[in-house]
Amino acid sequence: MSLRRILLIFLVLLVLVVLRPGVVKSEAQRIYTQRHTIWRLLSLVVIVYLLYGLYTIWSGGYEW
Repeated sequence: MSLRRILLIFLVLLVLVVLRPGVVKSEAQRIYTQRHTIWRLLSLVVIVYLLYGLYTIWSGGYEW
């Protein structure tokens, strides 16, 4: 990611926080209450990705 894109994303988030602080706070609380589900999903995605990589190496599809 370029610095320009990072700054643009940061600016958009800052504007959202300044213009709609109540909405941002309620969404942050909703995400916080679902943090266990989010961690489980992210863990599952990473494990499946690693298993796929191991399978690819084991089946000889990856050239060193």
